[in-house]
Amino acid sequence: MRELLTRLAPAAVALCLLLSGCAQTASARPFQTGDAQTLLDSGAFSEPMEEIDQSLACGTLYQIDGATVTDCAVYTTLTAGAEELAILVLADEEAAQAALTALEQRVADQKAALENYQPDEVGKLDNAILERRENTVLLLVPADASAAQAAVEGLS
Repeated sequence: MRELLTRLAPAAVALCLLLSGCAQTASARPFQTGDAQTLLDSGAFSEPMEEIDQSLACGTLYQIDGATVTDCAVYTTLTAGAEELAILVLADEEAAQAALTALEQRVADQKAALENYQPDEVGKLDNAILERRENTVLLLVPADASAAQAAVEGLS
């Protein structure tokens, strides 16, 4: 019996590695602006969300070069709270990395701005989802972190 287990162990390890590799490949699908509606409908947000146009999002909210953004879907709360959703499609992976850095800075800036003004909102920023997939980036600041994570996982 021991000899049989010794022979099967490498095959079991190989199978686990193969399956985990497939899961990673499946989750690597770039984000699409159409995914915004799925995320909005996920129950992750507690506040009404309003769409923001590309020039305002790139210039005012994120300080991203708008010329590198080929498409976007950006939503923020009407109440000046922390909840936010941004899907940016960029010209290339280098621009996507720069955008991710800008979105990380946005979260840090929002934390600093809201900690005295709306301290209850800071917890939402602590649960922010920031992710880059190829030439796309996602920023998701939800009220319900578990619903948001499940929705993002469902996009792959």
